[in-house]
Amino acid sequence: MKLPRPLSHSSITLYGECPQKYKFRYVDEIPEKPRHFFSYGQSVHSALEFFYGVKTPVPPTLEALLNKYKENWVAKGYRGESEEAEYFDQGKALLKEFHGKHAKDFKLPLHVEYEFALEVEGVPVRGFIDRVDQLPDGRLVVVDYKTGKKLAMKRIDTDPQLTMYQMGCESLLGAEVAELIFYHLPSLREHRALRRSTPLVDELRRRIVDTAEAIMKEKFDPKPDEMICRWCDYKLLCPIFKSQYADVPTAPAKASGEPELAALVDQYGTALAKAEAAKAEAAQAGARLSSALTKKGYVRAFGACYEASLSTAVRWEFLDKKKVLEHIKKAGLYDTVLAPSAPLVHQLLDNPTTDAALRASLSALGERVVAPELKIKPL
Repeated sequence: MKLPRPLSHSSITLYGECPQKYKFRYVDEIPEKPRHFFSYGQSVHSALEFFYGVKTPVPPTLEALLNKYKENWVAKGYRGESEEAEYFDQGKALLKEFHGKHAKDFKLPLHVEYEFALEVEGVPVRGFIDRVDQLPDGRLVVVDYKTGKKLAMKRIDTDPQLTMYQMGCESLLGAEVAELIFYHLPSLREHRALRRSTPLVDELRRRIVDTAEAIMKEKFDPKPDEMICRWCDYKLLCPIFKSQYADVPTAPAKASGEPELAALVDQYGTALAKAEAAKAEAAQAGARLSSALTKKGYVRAFGACYEASLSTAVRWEFLDKKKVLEHIKKAGLYDTVLAPSAPLVHQLLDNPTTDAALRASLSALGERVVAPELKIKPL
């Protein structure tokens, strides 16, 4: 498969945390629930983007900054109005202190919310940097804002996020990075590190390439971890936990007080139902057409608007998928086939390098079916 999207620091981290979770998020495109701390961070970041995004050497007033903060406030993920109000006031106080500290020494940065896109040995990589400053000697300073209550100090010297930002700046801006900064907003403190060494950059490059190769090989094994799994939104879908929730009904969207979401759910369900009905009708028409073509010995036929062609397709059907997977594991090919689905097992059976004994045992578990394959295209 192809990469579903360019790699970023967050997506690489997510894959390392749990490949199955990466699949749910980026391959299956199942969104996670909104989190209040993400919404809060986005709101504060938007305000600071406005503060440094002006085109004049005079910074915005405090009133303008707070108005922009209020205007761009993200209200998703909070448990109620009181929690939202608490975080809103917290951000407001933070911005007041930030403005008081930095308005007097305000300097226009080189870039704000700088987007970079590059390739690392053919792998597309993308990211956004909160701020890029330029020193008098032309070198760059990368600034990344952090809104969390705590910041692990040990991260600053090796954190791969800053390493990736250095790669992006030096690749695209044509200047050397002098410093990398985590700006901890709650304490208004800058935690600085010198530019990354070549070994750290090379290590990240290898990680990018290895992650991309694993994704393209569809290596999406779950990676259970007590702390991570506890808060995972995908437990209902995960093969590790799915059986635990087999009989647990999910609450309707209306129960959460989100009628707009409920309407979208119903709209999507109705559309799927119509699609399923159309699919069933098409399957019946296709079966009748295949039968008619087969009886007449035709492989091609024309209508007023469409052309149909008939060929044969070979597939395998397996009744006991558990046994199929056991045989694959014993052969040491679990990384190649992560599920006993017929198409993937079919690839193993058709692969001339597959061990003959494994091929024979898999063949004994399945049935080789030759079926007509109908294709149609508009004239």
